[in-house]
Amino acid sequence: MLLVLDLDGTLLDRDHLLTPRAHSALGKLSQAYWITLATGRSLGSARPFMVSLGVCVPVILYNGAVVHDPLSERALLERRLEVEEARAALKAMRGFPVDVEVYRDIRDPTLYVEAITPRVRRFQMKEGLPAREVGDLLSFLDFPPLKLLVLGDPGVLPGLEAALRRDPGVSVVRSEVDYLEVLPRGASKRAALRWLCGYLGIPREDVVAVGDQLNDLEMIRWAGIGVAMAHGPQELLEAADLVISSPAELPRLLPR
Repeated sequence: MLLVLDLDGTLLDRDHLLTPRAHSALGKLSQAYWITLATGRSLGSARPFMVSLGVCVPVILYNGAVVHDPLSERALLERRLEVEEARAALKAMRGFPVDVEVYRDIRDPTLYVEAITPRVRRFQMKEGLPAREVGDLLSFLDFPPLKLLVLGDPGVLPGLEAALRRDPGVSVVRSEVDYLEVLPRGASKRAALRWLCGYLGIPREDVVAVGDQLNDLEMIRWAGIGVAMAHGPQELLEAADLVISSPAELPRLLPR
């Protein structure tokens, strides 16, 4: 069986740390489950948690744009935005008071931004990633990125999300109340999890997926057992088979 968990808001606490209780809970489940992660984080940001948990099963990164094998240290699946699609998304963001981060490559932990603003600095502190100011992102972007991450106030992002969704060449997801992500068309945690299960030979009924935001919704619906965090949006709670307040609850709720 496969247990796949989101990181921020799910496995990690409010300070974005892996607590001893969560670590202990996964230790108890590791006898019955392969354990892996499905996160919007990059490899550089997720790696410390992969190492701490001893994850040896391929992990889903960049909200499904990449499936990475920690044993061979290579991407098993990688999707990228077309350059013109990414540039069109950047043009649509003009006029919105947001900060945009460009993710260049799985081997490059750098956040490429127009300016290192307070919002970008807070994100850097949370994820432990370097940032580089490159000026105008439209002029900078001459390569196919893995994703674009938009940081903005929750009241601003719905309008931008609606504008971006008019482009059928990209996928758009809300990964936090103040994060909006532009992904390659068809990329999602659900699509990556389905691919991973085919790669590992695991039927969907033997999959448990745990998450807390709308970017986890389709993954939770697809899994044999979908688990939502109690603080998640109502749509997510209604789609889940189980609702929990802490990953420490999982050992007593999941079949073994």
